[in-house]
Amino acid sequence: MKKIDIGRQHNLPASLIALIECLQNGGVIAAPTETVFGLMTLWQNERGRQRIFRMKERSRDKPLQMLAADLAMARRFGVQIDQRAEALATRCWPGPLTAVMPADTGENIGLRIPDHPFILELIRRVDAPLAATSANPSGTPPALTAAEVKKNLKEGPDLLTTGMDAEGDRASTVIMLKENGWEMLRDGPVSQEFIHRILADNFLPERH
Repeated sequence: MKKIDIGRQHNLPASLIALIECLQNGGVIAAPTETVFGLMTLWQNERGRQRIFRMKERSRDKPLQMLAADLAMARRFGVQIDQRAEALATRCWPGPLTAVMPADTGENIGLRIPDHPFILELIRRVDAPLAATSANPSGTPPALTAAEVKKNLKEGPDLLTTGMDAEGDRASTVIMLKENGWEMLRDGPVSQEFIHRILADNFLPERH
């Protein structure tokens, strides 16, 4: 496992290049977001996805989320963006909300546009979304620092970013957009009441 310091402003260009090269070569990185530290690989890198599942000791039936730079990128990679997603984007993205919605493959994808300048710039430069999840073993508290990632994971990523901690203290809020409403799947920084105001006022009510 290699490390790269992203905490020094003068080191940012070199850091981005190193992370992009790692991702494009099929690697897995660990980096901070506005919520917690995450494990990330290119969205279409199936081998990288399987490594993340193994690193987290996570069940394969719990999909990884998509981190995209914007809705246009998410559409380009098969997410079916409707008016509800556009409304959420206006009020909640970039930010700590994951919205599960249909994809062209017939499966569901949990989409998030992260509110972290470094990660957003990385996604824009690599010009593809990332498959991501929190950088901790399943069932344990999320990692907020590089030191916690290194300590808690038995198998580390190819490249671990240091010098910058995660900006939050818990994972994102997760909701599912259904054909006839929406469902709260996980509490988080974006409140149920706030989401309700965005969706219920203009679209369909929440369903439990």
